[in-house]
Amino acid sequence: MRGIIGRNNSDLTEMNRSAVVKILQQREVCSRADIAKETGLTQAAITKIVAELMRKDIVTEIGLMKGSGNRRSIGLKLNADKHQVIGVKISRHMFAVGVFDISGKIYDKVETEYSFEDNCQSVVLAIKEQVHDMVEKYQNVVAIGFAVPGPYIREEGYIAVVTQMPILHDINFIREFENEFDRPVFIEHDANAGALAEWWFGNHIKPSRTLAYMLVGEGVGSGVIEGGELLWGAEGSASEIGHVSIDVDGPRCECGNYGCLELYCSSKALIERAAKQGLAETITRRVKSSDACDEVFQAARQGDRKAMKAVEETAKYIAYGCVTLINTYNPDTIVIGDILAQGGDLMMPIIKGVIKERIIPELSSKVLVKISDLEVDSTLYGAAAIATDKVLELPSAFATV
Repeated sequence: MRGIIGRNNSDLTEMNRSAVVKILQQREVCSRADIAKETGLTQAAITKIVAELMRKDIVTEIGLMKGSGNRRSIGLKLNADKHQVIGVKISRHMFAVGVFDISGKIYDKVETEYSFEDNCQSVVLAIKEQVHDMVEKYQNVVAIGFAVPGPYIREEGYIAVVTQMPILHDINFIREFENEFDRPVFIEHDANAGALAEWWFGNHIKPSRTLAYMLVGEGVGSGVIEGGELLWGAEGSASEIGHVSIDVDGPRCECGNYGCLELYCSSKALIERAAKQGLAETITRRVKSSDACDEVFQAARQGDRKAMKAVEETAKYIAYGCVTLINTYNPDTIVIGDILAQGGDLMMPIIKGVIKERIIPELSSKVLVKISDLEVDSTLYGAAAIATDKVLELPSAFATV
């Protein structure tokens, strides 16, 4: 319940277990002494916590490892494969269902496309069937995470605005999915999911104090994590950068605002910009926006000036989004992901140049801006990260024994 800040002894015990599990998730293998040093807990407390986690089959010993002062210690690691999660990504033209473990390893993935003409309930039914199939196939699944477009009103379970795909507005995700499976279900905005994916599974420097993830795909959004905690806001739509106006006299967005950032640097915006430049219709009229964007980037890499101009203009608008994130949240890391991340090698010099021009040196020199290097679709990975985050927060509740 929001607003309650007190902690019972059982809460504190679970918080300490969670701290141990999170360290093991991030470091893969470490000793009891390492964990005691990092958490500030006593050796006796760590010994007791580890014993309980081993009894629940959450943690296992892997033999001797080299410790400080050349002393030998017993290594500990998570039984990640015994704690699997299902991630479900729902986007404007497709949904994907994947199985991961809490270390981020992927076991299975299925993608399904649908169109504007599809009935809303037929899409929901197809998602349910695929998730049920995965639960039956993988017996160690302990939780399910959904990543949906935003702004997502998380307390009520629906998407307030879905540009280009109003059909999704008719789905109440809580009512449809929360009690559908015999596993707990957690639903989150796709950009928040991407932020969690970067926090738990990203390969950048850890720990970041404040990490911002900028999703640049069919829509544009952002998620911000401060000290390990996701920033939600009152209705769960904090950091909705895609609907920040960058031109008050610009075109009207479906959200009701004018000149929203999403209108200038989404995948649709890049494709429209490339088409206006006169790029071949065989590229700009591809059915999947990800394929069309990839071909625009490929043309730019091969020196096509029309494609290069479209990419450069799009990169500037992505940079304006980064500038807003820096001035608003002061992150030490910004990760750019989703469809337009395919062109990161082309856009990053432009993005960094704009940031340097528009942000004071005291801030611009201390923020790392990078393209996501997650090997799996960052939003699908994020859906798994939503569930992983809950498992790591309350490890005892998700024990498999």
